[in-house]
Amino acid sequence: MKLNEEKLEIYFEKLEKFNGDKMMELVSNYLDDEDIEVLCNHIEDFYGVDDDEEIGMLAQIMVSGYVMGKEVN
Repeated sequence: MKLNEEKLEIYFEKLEKFNGDKMMELVSNYLDDEDIEVLCNHIEDFYGVDDDEEIGMLAQIMVSGYVMGKEVN
């Protein structure tokens, strides 16, 4: 397995260990509501997404990636 693949496997294994409450705790450690609003605005402006449910889902993906990236490093 390549080094990047190994790092991705480790990342996903760690991500799977976090339930909703633990993830929310991590989010609040790194981001506040205003930060999340910036991410939502970016999704809307940059990607042209205007559906609130789509923005919410994409924001969750971006936030979890950001938070786990901070937590793993």
